[in-house]
Amino acid sequence: MNFSPFPILKTERLILRQLNLNDTKAIFGLRTNKEVNQFITRNTPKNLAEARAFIDMISNLVASNNGVFWVIESKQNNLVLGTIGLRHFEVDENYAEVGYELHPDFQERGFMSEALQEVLNFGFDKLNLKTIEAFTHKNNIASTALLEKHSFVFQPERREEEFENNRIFKLEIKN
Repeated sequence: MNFSPFPILKTERLILRQLNLNDTKAIFGLRTNKEVNQFITRNTPKNLAEARAFIDMISNLVASNNGVFWVIESKQNNLVLGTIGLRHFEVDENYAEVGYELHPDFQERGFMSEALQEVLNFGFDKLNLKTIEAFTHKNNIASTALLEKHSFVFQPERREEEFENNRIFKLEIKN
């Protein structure tokens, strides 16, 4: 995996671009939003300095080619709508996990579906992945519907040890 130069992805309505320090306020707002965090177990930033530290951590993840993380930005008004990324690569298995979040103000408009499709295309076509998995809370109906819309298959026999309420969905490209 090599994410230099950073892969900018474009769809009809969106630009998926690299996270930077200019995104600090937007990332703080996204990662502290109660609705976004309803189904996510994570430490939320307490201030802008912690949001900047998160951005630094993501920048290091991308620089070390251990993950790729996009800001989902509207082409219409340059607003940050959410984030999406691939990480936990297993090169021998041609595997990665996808994760995403979308601010509630922009939900139910197809933005995440558009972004996810572009990231899936990138993962399968450019990174030659064979399997992409997503982990989502069992009660996150919108996330489950999104994954099923994109042909992910629920893996009922598998559980995530640290997060017993998460469910695992898998998308495989058949040879």
